Amino acid sequence: MQEIWSIVMVISGALFIAGVFPIAYERAPVWREADDAIFRTEFARTLRRVDRLQPALLLISLIAAVGFAVSRGGTARILAAAAAACFVAVLIGSGLALVPIQRRLIDPGTNLSTAEAGRLRGRWLKGHLIRTVVSLVAFVLLVVAAV
Repeated sequence: MQEIWSIVMVISGALFIAGVFPIAYERAPVWREADDAIFRTEFARTLRRVDRLQPALLLISLIAAVGFAVSRGGTARILAAAAAACFVAVLIGSGLALVPIQRRLIDPGTNLSTAEAGRLRGRWLKGHLIRTVVSLVAFVLLVVAAV
């Protein structure tokens, strides 16, 4: 059973970070410079693609990290538990901070002023950068725990 937790933990963690990192690396700089209409259109299109899979991968990574931590001892347990804590932080931060911003930005019925849209965009980009860094730390912890 330990090997299954290890495999699921690393693969789901890799798939999760593979979805989060490109947005921070490739899309965020483009979105930062785009005008509001283009940003909101592109942002909504990207979210439609990634928002279906990313939460599931995050939950699978979290459950696998906990399962791995419970089935192991010593340093591997501590590293997997730390990774799980990072995933919990990402889950809570995304749900409480980023998802409400996303909904306001992509809702076509929301009339946001340019200043408000810019403020929300800046908060989301900063929050996503934090989510990316925490997720990357979690993934590194998972890999180190598994080896």
